[in-house]
Amino acid sequence: MSVSGHSLPRGVEAAAGEGDVDAAVVIVNYRSAALVERCLESVRAHGGALKLETVVIDNDSRDGSVERLRAALPDAEVVAMAENGGFAVGVNAGFRHTRAELVILLNPDTEVRAGALEAMLAYLREHPRTGVLAPLLEDGEGRLTPNGYRRFPNLLTLGLDLCLPLGYALAYAPGLHPYAMSPAALRAGAPPVHVCGAALAIRRAAYLQAGPFDEDFFLYLEETEWQQRVAQAGWGIELESSARVCHLVRGGGEEALAPSPHFVASALLYLRRRGVPTLLSRLALSACLGLSWATLCLIALLPTKRAKATGQARAYRSLLRVALTART
Repeated sequence: MSVSGHSLPRGVEAAAGEGDVDAAVVIVNYRSAALVERCLESVRAHGGALKLETVVIDNDSRDGSVERLRAALPDAEVVAMAENGGFAVGVNAGFRHTRAELVILLNPDTEVRAGALEAMLAYLREHPRTGVLAPLLEDGEGRLTPNGYRRFPNLLTLGLDLCLPLGYALAYAPGLHPYAMSPAALRAGAPPVHVCGAALAIRRAAYLQAGPFDEDFFLYLEETEWQQRVAQAGWGIELESSARVCHLVRGGGEEALAPSPHFVASALLYLRRRGVPTLLSRLALSACLGLSWATLCLIALLPTKRAKATGQARAYRSLLRVALTART
């Protein structure tokens, strides 16, 4: 589904009004029921006196997730989608199935920290022109992970995301990063241009005015493209430094060692939507991935690094094929 003209999904027009709840919590699930349970356990533990409506959109997992979640989460609405149309499809369905004015969108692999939900909702109530608010994100060891950005993506920034040598260098000088905000800037409350979609508090009025998430994106960058429309509509995008959420990237483990193939495909689509010729995008992203693959092959020569680097090299070689062949 495209969002040309910013048409809304059927049923969204009527889904407004706070009712008797403080906010809605929406999680899009695909074969990650255990993570969803942990995420909502953290919501219950740290929700305080908040009245929350909870909706889990299951993107046709076909692994027993729907039955498991309905049994484990009797207070939540678990919606079984007929097919897996991607994250944007799930988010739009989540808005259709909720009515609260404030919607908290959480990835399954997140866990909210004490006070985070209350801080985000209080901020939105005190700042009526803020349409999107993100907490600060932490990894499993409590370290900040960048989730605020100084500009919207372009060919340079997306190439940098896929270029390991430059990423290694910038890790030692985060203040020099061309678009990701440094931990110091995040703690200081510096204003972002856009934020990561792993955990977001969204004002429904901003969602309705900007239009739904673009369902042409299967996974990754859909929330970034949507935030551009939010900003163009005059809504603020902010970070609340007092709110913290733990984010295990892609659930943690081996899958976090390299970007997802979906990220590469979405990057090509995003750049095409920004007017960058597809051939140029393919060449630039492929060059960055090729440099990453070569770097990992060299690292794999070191005995102590061989196992991990070899696995990463295989993953980046697969990403290179995606960059060269993915449809946009």
